[in-house]
Amino acid sequence: MMRPWVVSLCALVLQAANSTPLFAADFTLTIYRQYADDHCTSGYLAVDGTIQAYALERPWKGNEPSLSAIPAGTYTGILRHDHSDQWRIQLVGVPKRSDIQIHTGNVPDDTEGCILIGKQMNPDLCSIKGGTSAPAYADLKKAFYGTSTPVATPDKKINVKIGGMGIGIE
Repeated sequence: MMRPWVVSLCALVLQAANSTPLFAADFTLTIYRQYADDHCTSGYLAVDGTIQAYALERPWKGNEPSLSAIPAGTYTGILRHDHSDQWRIQLVGVPKRSDIQIHTGNVPDDTEGCILIGKQMNPDLCSIKGGTSAPAYADLKKAFYGTSTPVATPDKKINVKIGGMGIGIE
């Protein structure tokens, strides 16, 4: 005869095996910078180690708010739901900066120091091909939630690593 606590434990294990995990794996974004000049900084965005999109920032200007690329480093990300798109990843802990987010856009003037993403970069390496930013953004959201139609937010820690080319190292 099984003891009641063994039956309860077995039921709990079976229930857990058939449901969503209580804690999901971390979600890691990495920006690999590949190009920089006086007009922009660009490279790739990887999700959990897999390159998924191009990334575009303003040029490095000494971390001047609204005008500069983001300093190299590792940051925590949080979700924001207060924009028209109802979903953004915001970086926390960027030195001397606030409200740094990942969002859609095509040229450095579309941002005030945030990171833009797109599926294709134009040959100038300082602009994202029109019509490819929104699909990249939708894919990023799907990668986070695991579906394009989420009904709940998973309990994931968001890590954002930015580096390459020595940009942001003073």
